[in-house]
Amino acid sequence: MISFNEQSDLFKLIGSSLGKKVECFVIGGSAMMFYGAKAETKDVDLVFMNKDDMRDVIKSLYDIGFEEKKTIVKIFKRYESARNKPVMMIRGDGRFDLFLKEIITFKMSENIIDRVKEIHEFNNLIIKVVSPEDIILLKSATEREKDKADALSLMEKFNVNWDIVIKESIHQADIGAYLFPVFLFDFLYELKEDLKADVPKKVLDEIRKISEDLLEKKLKK
Repeated sequence: MISFNEQSDLFKLIGSSLGKKVECFVIGGSAMMFYGAKAETKDVDLVFMNKDDMRDVIKSLYDIGFEEKKTIVKIFKRYESARNKPVMMIRGDGRFDLFLKEIITFKMSENIIDRVKEIHEFNNLIIKVVSPEDIILLKSATEREKDKADALSLMEKFNVNWDIVIKESIHQADIGAYLFPVFLFDFLYELKEDLKADVPKKVLDEIRKISEDLLEKKLKK
């Protein structure tokens, strides 16, 4: 497990070894730690919009003792659906999951980028923290161990803007992740049923209706 201070130290090491400014987005438990919603995380999740930036960070991780892990299929529930496969780097118990523009079944949209409010610089590494709503959306895409528990923690800590969640799920369907609202409904329904999360019924009803309409259109094609 990686604490917030350990994560910051790793970011500083990476930033120090980079020869130029590199921007990326932090998601998942890594982002939650910036919000004080989690004490430690199993992995550091970074999303890049530029292939060269991602390559530079991978090189920096190699320089500080990380190695690429090749077998990662079982970690991500929908790994086979991913258009851009993530790169996983490990060193001891520490792990980085690196994504290029897409996170399994989910795309980094301009809306997500515009919702970023926190930006932190670690030498040449610039970290942008996605919003709590987008962390929840992204967790429904990855569905790794503890993702539902993390989403529950966010719901308990923040007043989630469900309009953002619903609109982004529709946007994801429009830009290529056609069945994303279906995945989101399953994720939120299980959160409510299994973990007793306070997901409003009207939110579930709306996402279910969106999902049903998408499935119906897909069957007609």
